[in-house]
Amino acid sequence: MREKSSVSKNALKFAFYGAAAMVGVLMAVSAVKKRGSAIGNGGKKLIKKAKNEIKSKRDKLNMRQKKILSLFDKEDKITNEMISSVIEGVTRRTLRRDMDFLEERGYIKQIGRTKGSYYILN
Repeated sequence: MREKSSVSKNALKFAFYGAAAMVGVLMAVSAVKKRGSAIGNGGKKLIKKAKNEIKSKRDKLNMRQKKILSLFDKEDKITNEMISSVIEGVTRRTLRRDMDFLEERGYIKQIGRTKGSYYILN
């Protein structure tokens, strides 16, 4: 009699196709990078978003952090005021921790250290 596996076929398919999708994105990113300046600013921004999407799957971002990163879909740079106006019901200190986390993980980069500071995609 055949022993039953603890991992179902569907779980294996899901893992395989997920890994294949990640490899596909990485290959596409590297192919676009090789073209250099031909991709323009829009292409570079798309590459950054794809890299951040891959990282977010790995780092398990919370909903606030994902919402902060989604602000970059509309804006090239964001400020603390913009973040606090979009994410309500959370203290500024908690938002600051989220921003520090995103910066430490390499998602964003802070420009400036005082009231005039802002964030860009890294």
